[in-house]
Parts: sequence; structure tokens; C-alpha cells
Amino acid sequence: MKRSILTLFAFVSLCAFAQHGIVNDKRYGLTEEDSINCINNISNYTVNLKNKSYDIAYPYWKEVFTNYPLASVNLYYHGPTLLKNLIAKATDEQKKSEYINELMSVYDQQMKYLDKLQGLTKSKLSLGNILGKKVMDYIKYVPNADADSAYNMLSKSVSLEKGMSEYYVTQQFMKYSAMQYKKNPQQHGEQIIQDYLDASVYIVEVLDKYNANIESYNKKYQELQDPNDSIKAQQVGKQIDQARISRSNIDAYFINSGAASCEDLNNIYANNIEAHKDDIDYLNKVIAVMSMLKCTDQDAYLTASEYALAIEPTAKAAMGCGFRYFKRGDIEKALELFDQAIELEASVTNKAELCYKVGQVYFSQKQYAKARTYAQRAISLNSKFGDPYILIAQCYAAVPNWSDDNVKNGCVYFAAIDKLQRAKAIDPTVQKEANKLIASYSACTPSKEDLFMRGLTNGTKITIGGWINETTTIR
Repeated sequence: MKRSILTLFAFVSLCAFAQHGIVNDKRYGLTEEDSINCINNISNYTVNLKNKSYDIAYPYWKEVFTNYPLASVNLYYHGPTLLKNLIAKATDEQKKSEYINELMSVYDQQMKYLDKLQGLTKSKLSLGNILGKKVMDYIKYVPNADADSAYNMLSKSVSLEKGMSEYYVTQQFMKYSAMQYKKNPQQHGEQIIQDYLDASVYIVEVLDKYNANIESYNKKYQELQDPNDSIKAQQVGKQIDQARISRSNIDAYFINSGAASCEDLNNIYANNIEAHKDDIDYLNKVIAVMSMLKCTDQDAYLTASEYALAIEPTAKAAMGCGFRYFKRGDIEKALELFDQAIELEASVTNKAELCYKVGQVYFSQKQYAKARTYAQRAISLNSKFGDPYILIAQCYAAVPNWSDDNVKNGCVYFAAIDKLQRAKAIDPTVQKEANKLIASYSACTPSKEDLFMRGLTNGTKITIGGWINETTTIR
């Protein structure tokens, strides 16, 4: 018993000494000896970390982390890198568990001293961002990670960061919300719908940010021809690809959760629309969730859009009213409202998607030239958007007869395949559909013999006439 008391006293004394520099705002300790020790440890762990000598770097890093938590902001960037490598190399399960616990403590301590750390760096730190990093590592490294804890951390991180949240954190937030719903549908029923709305809005804001960045780098490269700008644009392009995949996964998590089909949503909202016809927030919520799930032919969506547009003209409300007129057969009025929706939309990502949807409407009316115009407008707004290229390909394939020669007419499919190849090259979310259409259209191209009889061989250029007016290559 006496030994236990002494041990506890020694531990408390050590903690008091270790933290004494914080109380007095001394980053490197109170004494010159402390400072020398701290700086030497920082130097030793930094050099060994750079050389990937993680076992050697670890005790030096831990000494600084434990006793001088404000010595360097880099402690909290280097710590996870160091510990993750030690976790990967650890063969002893107990040691691995200790490293995992320390990894979690890095994020906890960073959040604990966040206000003080803010003053040490120009790059402002964010509580939501740190929490997002912690929960991603919690899910990855902690055995049997508690789903409730993960969801609570994800929810807090995303609510703090909103559109600044990393796309993979927002995706995990929706995944764990769906898990919460499957575990307790009644308790989490309304929350998963709100989570889906939030996640869908935030991921679009992320895409808008990336699209603005890539346009900026491309513009700089065109003006200055600096290769670094081109490289940065390519890097952002990869981020856009991943964010678009995350957006598709967010939709999939909600749909596959079974929380609400279009019919379910219509049943939930239909009887409440009249009572909330003057409540713009409620109406916008109905419009948002139903449009995201493509429930645009449901009465609840159409009615909510009509009431909302009368109160406050917004892109979503105008689009909904457009679908109502389209359903009634008043195509001219519908297209007028669709154009209004495009003009009202502020988000570049959403504006591009509205242009694409209008193009689909024109396609359904067999107005292929206008469908292509809107698809091209969508592409000009979002250069990483593959669906408009697929729409253009479908427009070309719908009217292959542009000459009196059936063999040349078949060359239209080469032009259509060009668009499909472009779609899958820029947008990983459309690869499956693009490949399916490529296989279908390839079967419609003319035979090599028929092409040879007209002087057309592999590599020959041919211009498709008519409204298409586009050059493609025989292959």
C-alpha cells in the first residue's frame, strides 16, 4: 500500500513538472536545461523520422510530446506519421494497442491545446478537421471500433467543417448514419434524412471548391506556362474524381439503407404539404431530398416546388415547377422554368447538373441539337463531368443518317464512341455506363471491308455532316 501511494505521488509530481511550462507559457520548459533537452529531442526525432528510422525517432518524439506539448505544431503532424508506421511494423499485439492509443491521444492533445497552437502557425488549425482525422484513424486502427462513437465524432466533425470537410470524412459520415438507421430505424429515421441532406450539400461545396481551384491553375498555366500550375491542376483533378466517387457513395448509402424510397418520401410529405405551404424551410427540405433521390415525378415534390417558387424563387423550386409542367405536357413552359433554374443556381457544380438535366429533357423530345448545346454548357461549367459526354454520344447515335451512304452513316458511331471514351477518361463514376455503350455502338460501326471500298482505313479522318458537323477517326 505504501509503495502504491509513493508511486502515485511520483506520477503526480512528474505530470506537474511535465506540464509546468504550459502554465507559465514556456514552450520549451522553465530552465535552460529544459530548453536544450527539448530542442535536442526535436532535432533527433526529426532527423530520424526523415530517414524513416521510426524506432529511433519514437522516444525522442514522445519526450517532446509528453513534456513540451507546445514546443512545435509539427509534433501533431509528425506524430500520426510516426505512430502509423510503428503500428504497421508491430508484431506484438499489446505494443500495437499502445501505439494506437497514443495515436488517438495525439489528436486529443492537439484539440486540448488548439487555442494556444493557433498562435504558433499561419495555417489556422480547425477543431472539426482534427476531429475528422481522429475518427478516420479510429475507424481504421481501433479493433472493433464502436459505431456509435464513430458516428458521433463524424457528425460533430462534419457539422463544424460543413463544406470545408474532407470528402472522405463526409462519405464516412453518411455511411455511419446509414448504420445507425439499420440498427434503430425508428430512432434514427428523421436524422438519416437530415444527414443525407447535409452530406449532399457539403459534398457539392467541396466540388465547387475543387472546380474553382482547377480552373484557377489551368488559367495560370495558360498565361504563364509554369509546369507547376499544370501539375497542381492535375492533382486537383484527381481530388475531383475522388470527391465525385464519394458523392455517388453518399447517395448509395442513403438509398441502400432503405430509409426512404420515392414512394416512401411521397407518403411522408404528401399529407403535410398543405399545412406547410407557407413554410419555405420545410418546402425546401422536401424539394432538396426528393430531387437528390430523383423523385421528380412525385406529387409531393411537384406541389412543394410550386408553393416554394411562389414564396421565394430558387433554382430547386423552379426546376420542380418545370418538371410539373413537363409532366402536364406543357414542354415550352417547362423549358422556360428549367432555364430560370439554371440562372438562379449559384453553385457551379449544381448549375452544370441542371444544364445536363435540361439536355436530357431535350433528348427525350428528340431535339438532339439543343440537347447537345446544354450538354456542352454543362461541360464548360464542370470539365470533370462525364454524363454530358454520354448524352452527346446518345444524341449522335440516335440520328446516324446524315448522308445517302449507309456505310458513312455508320461512322457516326465512331464519333459517339469518341465522346464515351472522353467521359470515362475524365469521370470514374461513369465508366460502367460508358463501357456498356461503347460495346453497343462498336457493334454498329461499318465493317473494315465496306470502309476500305470507300477509301476509308484505320487512322483516316472523316467529318460527319448534318447538325453533328464533327470530325472523327476510322478505327
